[in-house]
Amino acid sequence: MEKEVQIGFSESFWKSMKKLPFPIQGKVMDLLARMRLDPWDKNNNPEKVDAVRDDRIRSARVDDNYRLIWAYISVRGKPGQIWLLYVDKHDPAYRKARRLKFQMKDGMVTITEAAEIAEAATPEHSWQAASQQPEIGKLFMPYRDQELLDCGVPEDLLPVVRRLDTENELDQLARRLPEGVYDNLLALLLGEPELVQVPNAQLHRSLERYHGGDKLHLFVNSEEFKRALEGEWEDWMLFLAPHQRRLVYADYAGPARVKGVAGSGKTVVAIHRALHLARTLGQEGNILFFTYGNRLPGVVDYLLKRLAGANAPELDALECQSIHKWCYRELTAAGERIRVDDEEIVSAIQAGLRRAQAQYPSLKIWGRDKNFFLDEIRYAIKGRALQSFEEYAALDRSGRGTALSPTERRAMWEVYLGYQDYLHSRNLWDYDDYILRALQLIEEGKITTRYRAAVVDEIQDLNVATMKLIRALVPPAPNDLFLVGDGLQKLFPGGYVLSQLGIDIVGRGTVLRRNYRNTQQILRAAYAMVQNLRYNDLDEQEAVVQEPEYSPREGPLPVIQGFDSPDMEIAWVAAEIDRLMRKEGYQQGDFAVLYRYKHPYKDLLQSLRHLQVSVLTKDPTTYFGPHVKITTFDSAKGLEFKVVFLVGVTDGRVPRDDWTLEGTALEEHLARERSRLFVAMTRARDRLYITYARGQLSRFLAHVPKAYFKME
Repeated sequence: MEKEVQIGFSESFWKSMKKLPFPIQGKVMDLLARMRLDPWDKNNNPEKVDAVRDDRIRSARVDDNYRLIWAYISVRGKPGQIWLLYVDKHDPAYRKARRLKFQMKDGMVTITEAAEIAEAATPEHSWQAASQQPEIGKLFMPYRDQELLDCGVPEDLLPVVRRLDTENELDQLARRLPEGVYDNLLALLLGEPELVQVPNAQLHRSLERYHGGDKLHLFVNSEEFKRALEGEWEDWMLFLAPHQRRLVYADYAGPARVKGVAGSGKTVVAIHRALHLARTLGQEGNILFFTYGNRLPGVVDYLLKRLAGANAPELDALECQSIHKWCYRELTAAGERIRVDDEEIVSAIQAGLRRAQAQYPSLKIWGRDKNFFLDEIRYAIKGRALQSFEEYAALDRSGRGTALSPTERRAMWEVYLGYQDYLHSRNLWDYDDYILRALQLIEEGKITTRYRAAVVDEIQDLNVATMKLIRALVPPAPNDLFLVGDGLQKLFPGGYVLSQLGIDIVGRGTVLRRNYRNTQQILRAAYAMVQNLRYNDLDEQEAVVQEPEYSPREGPLPVIQGFDSPDMEIAWVAAEIDRLMRKEGYQQGDFAVLYRYKHPYKDLLQSLRHLQVSVLTKDPTTYFGPHVKITTFDSAKGLEFKVVFLVGVTDGRVPRDDWTLEGTALEEHLARERSRLFVAMTRARDRLYITYARGQLSRFLAHVPKAYFKME
C-alpha cells in the first residue's frame, strides 16, 4: 500500500472481542495483524454487507463461523482510516452491521446504532404475547432482551436479570453471572463503555489522539497497533472498569472508603476520583491527593497530567503530596525552623532511657531493644496525638503486641519526656513532629484550611494523628473525603478505627474483589502465602484474608531459586534478565529487583556493568524510565512492574529474627513481615522470581503448595 492506513477501534469491538472464546480471540488477532499490512487482501475475504445502512461498512472472515465488522473511511489528502466495529458469529455480526451508521464532522468520527424494529403482534396473538411476558423490574426496563444477551447474560438467567429493581440486587446476583457479565451490565446502566484511560510512558502519545470522544480511539500508526496486538494492551493503558467508574463519579453524602484486594485498581480509582473532584468542586477549594510514601506522589502527578493533559486548568486545583512533604511546606511557610538529625534521634532515645531507668531501675522492659521505645513513641504516643500520661495510661495499645503494666507505662512516659526534652534543647524535630505541629497550627488558625476535598491513598499506613490532620484540613461536607487502602498491606505497627475518629462511612464503603494486575499464577501463590492471616482493616473487628476473584490473565509459574552467596544470586538475576530480553522481547525498563534490606543487594546491583540500573526515587522518571528498577519492598508499594525479582528472601532475613519478641508481639511482627512479602510479590504483573542465598527459603513460603512454583 502506498499510504499507511490508520487503524482505530470502537468500544463495541473491544467488548465483543472479550466475550469470544480464547481460541477465537487468537484468530481475530491473526486477522488484525494481516489487515494492518493490507486490509484489502483477498485472503481476509473483505466484502460489503447486504442491506447495510452505510456502504462503508464491510466484513472480514475470522473463520468459518465468525466475522469481523469493520469500516473504511477515506479522508481527502490523508491516509485512509480503518475502524474495527464488532466481532461475533456470522448472523449476529451481520445484524449488528445493518444497524450501524457513521457520521463524520470536523474530522470527528462517531458511530450510532439504530434500534431493531420489533415485529408487530397481530391482534389475535397480542393477548398471548402479553400473558407470556416475564415480570419486568425497574432496573433494566429501558433495555431490550437482545441488549442484555449481548452483555453475556445466559438465556436461563435472563428472566432473573429482568426482575431486578436496584443496583444492590444486581450486586447480589454478580457471583452467579459469568466472568465479565456484571461489568457489562453495569456499563450498560451507566451508559459508559469500559474505558481506556491512563497510558504509561512508552505509548502515551497514542492516547493523545482521540476521535469522537471516549467511544473511539485511533492509533497514531500501525506500529503502535502492532504493539497492542502483541500483548502490550494492558501494559500501556490502565482500564477503568464500570464498577470502578461508578465509584469515581458517585455522589457521596460524606466520607467514602474503597478497600480491596491487591491489584484491584484502588489507586487508579483514586486518581480518577481526584481529577473528577477537581473538575466538579475545584471552584470551591483545592483538592488534595495525599499518600504516605514519598515515591508515589510523583507517579500519581505524572499520571494525572497524562490523563487530563499537561496544561489542563483543573490541575491547578489539585495538590498531590506526601503527608510529610505537605507538612514541611506549610510549617516553613508559617515560620517554623525544621531540622531533623537521625543520629541525634538515637542520642535522644538513649537520653530518655537513662532518665527513666534512674527512676525505675528494675523493670523487665529495659531488656528491650531501643527500637521498641522509638516505636512506642512513634506509634502509640505521637501517632495517637496523646497529650498527657493519663491518656497514655488509658490507651488501648492494640497493634503494639507487648502488654505494659501501669508502672511500665509510667516508665515509658518518662522515656518519652526525656526524649522530647533532648530534642527541644537542641531545636531538633522528628518526623512525627511534622504532623503534630501542623495539626496544632491548624487548630490555632495559623494554617488555613483551603481544601474542599481530599483523596487519601494507602490509609492503612496512616495513624490517628495524621487522620486527625486530614479531617481538620477538609471541613465536613458531601464528597469531602475519599479514603483508599487495604489493611492486608499494612506495614507498620498501630492502627485505628475510622468511626472512632468521627469519620462515618456507613453505607459509603466499597470492596473491590477483582484483581487486574497479576496473572492467576502470581495471585494464587501470593494469597496462599497469607491464607487465613488476621489483620486490622480499620473496622471494629479483625478481618481475615479472603481469596480474591480470579485474575483473567494467565502466565508462567513464579520461579524460586537458591544460591550459595548473594554474589551468585545477583549474577543469576542479571543473566535471567539478559535471557528474557533476548528470548522474550522484554526491555530493561520492564524489570524491577526488590529487596527487604539494602545491604548487600543495592551495591551488588549497582555494580553490574552490562545493565543500566536506576534506584527508585521521588522523581517519576526513575519509575517510567528505561532502566532496571531497584528498591526496597516498602518503597515499591503502590507500584507495579512487568517482571519482578525478589532477592534475599532467606529465612532469618525475611523475616529478620528478633529474639527480644515473644507472644503477641512476635505474632504481630511476623504478620507485618508476611504482609511486606505479600506486597512485594503482588508488584509483579507478568513474571515473578524469588531468590535466596546462604540459608533456607523464607518460612513464609514453606506452607505454599510446591505446585504453585517452579523450583529451579
